[in-house]
Amino acid sequence: MAKSRSFTWLPLLGFWLGACSGIGSYTILVPPNPAAAPVRDLAVGRDGKRVAMAKALGAQLEYPSEAWELGVWSVDEGKLDFGRAPGEVASAAFSPDGNMLAFAAQDGLWFIDMNGRKLLGALGSSDSLSPFLHMGQLRRVRFMAVGPSALACGSDGVVAHRAHDNLQRVWLGKPECTALDVSLDGQGVALVFGLREEHNLAEVRYAETGALLSQLRGHQDTVIDICFSGHGRVATASRDNTIRVWQAHSGQSLQVIPIPPVVTHLACSPAGRVLASAHSNDPVVHLWDAQRGYSLGVLRGHRAAVTALAISPDGDTLYSGAQDGSIFSWSLPR
Repeated sequence: MAKSRSFTWLPLLGFWLGACSGIGSYTILVPPNPAAAPVRDLAVGRDGKRVAMAKALGAQLEYPSEAWELGVWSVDEGKLDFGRAPGEVASAAFSPDGNMLAFAAQDGLWFIDMNGRKLLGALGSSDSLSPFLHMGQLRRVRFMAVGPSALACGSDGVVAHRAHDNLQRVWLGKPECTALDVSLDGQGVALVFGLREEHNLAEVRYAETGALLSQLRGHQDTVIDICFSGHGRVATASRDNTIRVWQAHSGQSLQVIPIPPVVTHLACSPAGRVLASAHSNDPVVHLWDAQRGYSLGVLRGHRAAVTALAISPDGDTLYSGAQDGSIFSWSLPR
């Protein structure tokens, strides 16, 4: 059984500013700061009441500009808490019940008990707390339905972890997992692999066993991101300047959407209608109709390139993070 230790949180007053832009109104949760490092990842709790973010405070609290932080925004309280994370944070995810937060740091995978705000990890030989170690760089973490068990995606493949003990096993041995998403019911896993000989390989697998469900073939260049789009569908974004929507079980291509180059991040609404995309060096978020393939408009407000996207489970709110550390929430069209 892993031991726990207190995780120090530093309260930071949230900054709210309402405005209107494009087709959606937005609220600034974290204002832009030229000294801050970019937002790496955003995750929304299943109840929509918490938003986790991997970002740097920079000079705001006299930390070095390279010091990465893990933050949680309380939607109900309008409050932002930051905690010092052990190493650079690349990704964060909430467990299905919202009681656990996993984050991929530079030295491995960590868990936080959100109720007691305790940092959890693996129990080392000297009874000291340590992360679940990986041989390579972690890129993304997401929770499965069972557990609490999380999948870590990175340069050493896909590895399954359980928060409360030392369980760590290779879930899928293929190298260079570059993107990962888990369906809302926790039963399906969508993956992208950066294989040299097959750079546009995307797959859907059963979460419980890792058995292959379908391969998503059709992109003409590297697949950058992937997400479940509701109604048994998966969306992928590629360097071939398209977003594709697929039937998860069969791998059938249902929709091809031309997009501006070069896409860097993709987010799907659980209801399956709205897709949000961010693009290289672009402060604008693009919205797409996943079922019909046309543009729903653009969201303007960020001053720097958008670097992270997440949509709330009810599909009403989009959260976006940017290169300048700013984090916005947007009202999405119904």
